[in-house]
Amino acid sequence: MAIVPKRVDSGIRFLNDDEAREQFDRQARRLLGISGAEFLRRYDAGEFEAIQDDEQQDAVMKLRMLTDLVR
Repeated sequence: MAIVPKRVDSGIRFLNDDEAREQFDRQARRLLGISGAEFLRRYDAGEFEAIQDDEQQDAVMKLRMLTDLVR
């Protein structure tokens, strides 16, 4: 008699492309008050390179780490 291990739910949920874009947009709006598309446009243009405000700098870093969701 074979023992079948119980399936354990890891709690990890993978997002499809639309869900990933929605999540990125939601986070950009929450952290900076702009859309995800606006963040990407401004980030690519270098507008966040000289940020002095620590709170805004943290928000930009968090969003930067999420850009792989949408690119």
